Amino acid sequence: MTTTTMDATAYAAVPENHKPRDWRKALIIVAFCAIPLTLLIVFTYLPFGSMVSYSFYKMKYIGTPRWVGFDNYVQVFTRPDTLSSLKLSLYYAVGALIQVALALYLATILSFKVKAGNFFKGAFFFPYLINGIAVGFIFKFFYTRGYVFDTVLQWCGFDLNHLPYWLMDQSINNWSLVGASIWRYLGQTVILFIGAMMSIDGSLYEAASLTARTSSSSSVTSSCRASRRSSCST
Repeated sequence: MTTTTMDATAYAAVPENHKPRDWRKALIIVAFCAIPLTLLIVFTYLPFGSMVSYSFYKMKYIGTPRWVGFDNYVQVFTRPDTLSSLKLSLYYAVGALIQVALALYLATILSFKVKAGNFFKGAFFFPYLINGIAVGFIFKFFYTRGYVFDTVLQWCGFDLNHLPYWLMDQSINNWSLVGASIWRYLGQTVILFIGAMMSIDGSLYEAASLTARTSSSSSVTSSCRASRRSSCST
């Protein structure tokens, strides 16, 4: 009986929301979401689905497509020329990991107050604004035999005759292109990381610093107690 009365009292104490819903706000939210979602579906997901369906056909510029099933996928993973092209993508995958790690390191430094921080942000982001054709010409002369990169290496003590041809040697030219890609897109990733870090509430940093101080002080206290005990035992 007492339990039933308490449950009824608790249920009665919960206030009911008699405020009517604002359907205009909901309509505005739906309208603003509908336009970008429609564009995303029409220009991204529908073409992607069409390309997936086309992959099961053998198609030519003229004539009707012929259904081949998974034969195209079998050829991709068995033909040596397609496998070599897939191996080339591994270079850029490794370069992307290096780019993200380096961008995270630089963004962590620049997200705090450092001297000339705005200058370095602009300097890192500037290569992203350069046209791709201009970047190609820049690194063409940068990697040319006896030009900028070889000159810098000679200043560091390397012999020009022992340096490779950075764009002609097939064992290293892909890494040269990966370096150019990292140079161009590093600034964009740095700015994205900085924006994400700046959006973090400052109270979280203060809480983390207090936690670190508390843990360090407790460890010092425990070590002092341990040293006292050992001295007393001796």
